[in-house]
Amino acid sequence: MIRVINFSGGKSSALMAILLKPTPDDIVLFTDTGWEHPLTYKFIKDFELFEGIKVHKTTYSNKKSGNEKGFEALVNTRKSLPNRMKRLCTVDLKVMTAKRYLRSLGIRTFENYIGFRIDEPQRVSRHSEQFKKVFTKFPLYDQGITKNMVNQYWLLKPYNLEIPSILGNCDLCFLKGKDNIIKILQLYPELANKWIKAEEGKLGTFIQGVKYKDLLQIAQSQKSLFDLSEAMPAYNCSCTN
Repeated sequence: MIRVINFSGGKSSALMAILLKPTPDDIVLFTDTGWEHPLTYKFIKDFELFEGIKVHKTTYSNKKSGNEKGFEALVNTRKSLPNRMKRLCTVDLKVMTAKRYLRSLGIRTFENYIGFRIDEPQRVSRHSEQFKKVFTKFPLYDQGITKNMVNQYWLLKPYNLEIPSILGNCDLCFLKGKDNIIKILQLYPELANKWIKAEEGKLGTFIQGVKYKDLLQIAQSQKSLFDLSEAMPAYNCSCTN
C-alpha cells in the first residue's frame, strides 16, 4: 500500500520522513499554506538536498482566487475569516487540498503517516479519520520519541530549522494565542502585514475581540523582549509540526 508521509516543514515530521525511508512509490507531502516562515521553506529545500528525498508540494486554490493561492486565496474568496471555533483553514488548506492532490495522482487508498510524538498524546487521541480507505499511523508516538529527542537529533545534522518551534506552520496562526503572537511580533513585525490586510473589510477577526493591527501596536509598545525558544501554542492545531 502507498504511504503518504505528512511533512509540515517542521523538525518532527522531517525526522519521521527520514526514519520511514521513503521509496519512490511513497508520497512525502507538504501542503503549503503560503504563510509559512521563510526559513521553513529553506528547511524544506535543505531537507530535499541533504536527504535525497523528494517532497511533493501542493497549495490551495479555487476558481474564484485567480492567481492567488494558499491562505491568501482562502481569505480573499470568503466573507468571514477562520478562527478558533471555525477552522476553515485547517480543513481547506490542509485536509481537502491534500485529498485533491492525492486523487489527482490516482491515490485513494493509502497509509497516512503523521508526526505526532509520544509527548503529544492529546493530538493522537483526538485524531479522527477524515476519509474512507485511509489508515493513519503515528510512528514517532509508537517509538516513544519526544520533542527533546527530536531536537537532539537535529543538532547532529549539517542543516537545521533555524526558527523556534512556535514559528512553525502559519507564522502568526491565531491558535498560537495573543500573548505568543505579540512576542513574535516584537522580533518579526513584518509578519503582521498580510494578517492585517486579510482582516480589512471582513466579517469578524481571526481572534475574538482583537485585530492583528492591535497586536502589532502592543508588541511595538513593549520595552522588554521575550524569549521564543520555549513558547508553546495556546491551542492545539491539527497541522503537523
